[in-house]
Amino acid sequence: VQNHFPVRFWICVSLNFNLEKVLEQIETSTPKVENERKGSTTEELIEQRLKSKRFLLVLDDIWQLSNEDDWGKLLLILDKSQEKGSMILVTTRFQAIAEKVKTTGQSIKLNGLEPEEFRKLFLAFIFGDEQYPKDKHFLFETGDKIMEKLKGS
Repeated sequence: VQNHFPVRFWICVSLNFNLEKVLEQIETSTPKVENERKGSTTEELIEQRLKSKRFLLVLDDIWQLSNEDDWGKLLLILDKSQEKGSMILVTTRFQAIAEKVKTTGQSIKLNGLEPEEFRKLFLAFIFGDEQYPKDKHFLFETGDKIMEKLKGS
């Protein structure tokens, strides 16, 4: 990945996709280039810096896309790159969001781990190599409630 994409961004979007915040994070994470025009807008700086670079942008955990025009604006800005092979990867918990942001390629629906395997993993994170305390059943009850809410993720 590092060899294929010289510039990589990982942005946790969460509750609401905010174009200005995303652009600011891209700008601050993008290496400066020679002859950047002073007084450029955030969009212009991104265009200048990514003009000849292949990039990977991960927009992680989008919950809401209140303004679909913002998604289109982001794509227009990033599409100015003259280097082919750049990629935008979006993760979301909501199928409707996946459909809105899908441009080319495919959506892949990932399911959580099977309950039995997830419980093993969860307990390994909680207790590590220690023996599970048999006298502390309330810990398992609490853990089971947490695991149920996580749905294998």
